[in-house]
Amino acid sequence: MELLMARSLAGHDKDALYVVIGEDEADVILVNGKNRTMDSPKRKRKKHVQPIRHFPETVRSEVRSAERWTDDNVRKVIKLYEMAHKEEEVCQKQM
Repeated sequence: MELLMARSLAGHDKDALYVVIGEDEADVILVNGKNRTMDSPKRKRKKHVQPIRHFPETVRSEVRSAERWTDDNVRKVIKLYEMAHKEEEVCQKQM
């Protein structure tokens, strides 16, 4: 399972994190496992999202252990990414 995440750059959901589950020429299909589930994903223009392609090892291992995307997996991956990102910010501030 390949992982691609995106941060919303515009709209009422600005700065929200999503997992990308599909795309076409102009749009990406996003889920967050909460209000945007696998059953009702969000469609957003590519120019309104910032792709995230580099992940901490904890996030990669969670994705490798999952057989397919479910709302629970999506929520867990987003939470792990947020926690790792906050830890990285704290380490940089201490330097």
